[in-house]
Amino acid sequence: MTQHVIIATAATFGVLSVTFGAFGAHALKKILSKEQLHSFEVGVKYQMYHSIVLLVLSFNSNAIRLKYTGALPQELYYSLLVFTA
Repeated sequence: MTQHVIIATAATFGVLSVTFGAFGAHALKKILSKEQLHSFEVGVKYQMYHSIVLLVLSFNSNAIRLKYTGALPQELYYSLLVFTA
């Protein structure tokens, strides 16, 4: 994944997490139980955390020279899809 793709992916997931968070806080508050709403909020938080980590990795990709730097953004992307979907 190139730096531009990682930034675009992180930005997209960040915007989606803010949108889902606002939707959950306003629209789903009356529909879901407290436990369901809490579970939804945890998923939204995890999505935001992943987005922030992807942004940090993309902006520091030249400074961070880890052995698996190339695979790390893809693993974060897939974990985003699996755990917050």
